[in-house]
Amino acid sequence: MARETVVEGIVLRRWYAGEHDKWVRLFTPEYGAVRVRVRGARKPTSKMGMLTEPLNRLKARVIEGRAQKLLAQPQLVQSYTGVRADLERLTVALALCETLDRWLPEEHPEPEVYATLLEGLASLAQGATPETVAAETLWRWLAILGYAPELGQCARCGCASEAENRAFVIGDGFLLCAACAPSREGVPLSGASIAHLKETMRGEPGISIARPDEVRSLLRAALRYAERVLESPVRWLEFWERLNALRESG
Repeated sequence: MARETVVEGIVLRRWYAGEHDKWVRLFTPEYGAVRVRVRGARKPTSKMGMLTEPLNRLKARVIEGRAQKLLAQPQLVQSYTGVRADLERLTVALALCETLDRWLPEEHPEPEVYATLLEGLASLAQGATPETVAAETLWRWLAILGYAPELGQCARCGCASEAENRAFVIGDGFLLCAACAPSREGVPLSGASIAHLKETMRGEPGISIARPDEVRSLLRAALRYAERVLESPVRWLEFWERLNALRESG
């Protein structure tokens, strides 16, 4: 990164530094995830405190010093107010930010990942089903980052992945039909779910509409698969499942 540059990005995470400052991990299309310090952000009179909270999309100056980068003159581009007004949508939006914070290395540009995050947040703001946004966004990220599983056929018996009346599970980078999968291995997916997943990983979500139960299975499969291949537990999974249980119980 240049000594001083103007960037636009989304705040993935923030944590405190000293009495008045805080750190922010800002995800930008040009520079990837950048860790920057925000001086005076915790002072009662500072406007930078609320501007640099997670989920805000900012335009700001980043000044590179000897030991750290400083964020200055942040301007709010988008705050996703409609998303923040709904607990379930806000949960998914913050969960997506947390996931990227855990997955992305420091200062490694991923413009497609950034564009997919913007698309996901826009879909949430426009009323798309939160489970659908979460599932499609996570699988698309896995494909972009090079972790897409092989979905053509069962890796053991060779049966077609879109065969009717068959269930499949996704293992360590490959697909297994339920008959070939070890006991209690993975999340069962129907042939229709696999077809939808293929479209999603090609960047073509919405061509075939998955049923709500299929979407939930795709989301759980994405989370379990990501935990395995990236060796990075997704901490919001437990809260997400509790929220779903409360909603279904009325």
